[in-house]
Amino acid sequence: MSVERRRWRIERRLLLVAMLSFAGQPLAAQRTGVIAIRGGTVLTIAGPVIRGGTVLIRGGKIAAVGVNVPIPNDATVVDASGKYVMPGLIDAMSYFGIDAQDLAESSEPITPELRIIDAYDPTGQGFASGAGPLRANELLIGGVTAQYVGPGDATIVSGQGAIVKTAGRSLADLVVKEPAGMDLSVGAGPTKTFRAKNRTPNTHPAVMSLLRQSLIKAQEYDRAWQAYRGSDSTRGRTPAPKREPGMDALVKMLHRQMPARIQANTVTDIRGAMRLADEFGFDLIINGGAQAYQMKDELAAKKIPVVLGPISHPFISGEEIPDLKEYPAPDERNAGWLRQAGVPIAIASYSHGLGGLAQPITAKWLLIDAALAEGYGLSEDDILRALTLSPAQILGVADRLGSLEVGKDADVIVLDGPPLKMKTWVERVYVSGELVYDRSNAGAVLAGEQRRAP
Repeated sequence: MSVERRRWRIERRLLLVAMLSFAGQPLAAQRTGVIAIRGGTVLTIAGPVIRGGTVLIRGGKIAAVGVNVPIPNDATVVDASGKYVMPGLIDAMSYFGIDAQDLAESSEPITPELRIIDAYDPTGQGFASGAGPLRANELLIGGVTAQYVGPGDATIVSGQGAIVKTAGRSLADLVVKEPAGMDLSVGAGPTKTFRAKNRTPNTHPAVMSLLRQSLIKAQEYDRAWQAYRGSDSTRGRTPAPKREPGMDALVKMLHRQMPARIQANTVTDIRGAMRLADEFGFDLIINGGAQAYQMKDELAAKKIPVVLGPISHPFISGEEIPDLKEYPAPDERNAGWLRQAGVPIAIASYSHGLGGLAQPITAKWLLIDAALAEGYGLSEDDILRALTLSPAQILGVADRLGSLEVGKDADVIVLDGPPLKMKTWVERVYVSGELVYDRSNAGAVLAGEQRRAP
C-alpha cells in the first residue's frame, strides 16, 4: 500500500471517529396538509440540481418541484435557504427491527415460506447489540426513510424480505412492498451454519445441489397446479395438488413476481448465482458482491444489479466484524469499477456500523459511509444515486421512492450542507409528508403521539 493511500485511510478514520459525538432525538410525527420547503438547493436525483428551489408537499405526495412554485396560503413554509433538499435515503439491505434470534431459521437449509415481516419490530427496540437496545430514531438521524429488511444469510433459502418505511402511524403506513424479494445465499453462510451442526450442506457444491433440487421441485409443483387448473376440476377428474407455502413462494420467484436476492461474494459464488438465474429464468440481485468487479462485464451485459456492503469495510478487521474473515477481502474501488462498467449498484448498510467505529445494526452512518466512495472512483452524483434512485429501481419501487418528482411519496430530507461533506448533518426528515425528525427541536415529542407503528 502506498504512503499516500495509507495516509488517506488514516485521515478518513479520524474524521469518522469525530462523527461519533452527535446524538439526536426524533420529533413525533406531525400531519400537515401542505408543506413548502423553499429556497434550498434541491437535488432531485432524477433531474438537474435546482438552486433556490421549492419542494411542495400535499397529501403525503410531492405536488411540485421547481423555482417559481406557487405556494398556497395555507401551506407550512420551511425556509431552506443555504440548505440542501433531497429524497430520503433507501437502505437496500438491512436487518434493523429484527431480533437477532429471528434473523435465521437454521433448523433447515431451505425455508422459502418464512416472511421477515412476521418478525419485524418497527420500533427497533427488540434488536440489542453489545451497547444495549437500539433506538428507533437511528435511521432518521441518518436520513434513511425506507429500507429493505431481509432475513440473514445463514441458510440457503432464508425467506422473503420486505420494503418498509422508517416512520408511520400503522403497519399499513410502513409497508411499501411485501414480499419484496426471496433471500438466498450460496456463499459462506450456509456452509458455516451446517458444518457446525455436522449436517449437509457443508460444502459449496452441496449448497448448489440442494438449491437446484428445490428449484426443480418448485417447477414440478407449478406444473402440477397448472395441470389442475386446466382440467375439469369441478368434476373431480384431477385431484388438487397438496398446497405447500414454501413452493408457492418459490414459484412466485420463478415467475418473476419477486427477485432472487442471492448473497454471493466470491467470483465462484457470483458465477454460480448467474448460472442458476439463466437456468431457471428468475430475476437476480447480487447481495454483497465483494468480488463483483472481477465480473463487471458479465454483470453489465445481463443488467444484474449488485447491492454492495459498506464502503468502510476495507478499513476494519475480522475482530471488529467477526464474520468478515469468512468473505474475500473487499476492495473499496469495487463500486467505482461496477458503475463505470454500467452495472446497476446500490450501497447498503447490511446493518453494520461505520467501519467498526460506531454501534452496529444501524444505517445511521449510511450517508457518511458512502461518502468514502468518492475517493475511489464514484462521482458525487453516482453516490447519491446509489443511495436513492438506484436502490428504488433495483427494489422495484421507483414509481414511489428514490427521487423528488411530482406524484412520488414525499420522503424528503433537509441537510445543513452538501450531503457528502463530513460535517453535514440531516436537519429535517419527512416521511410520507410528515415531519418525523427535527434536529433543531431535539427531544420534542408530542404527548400521546407515536411516530412509529405499534
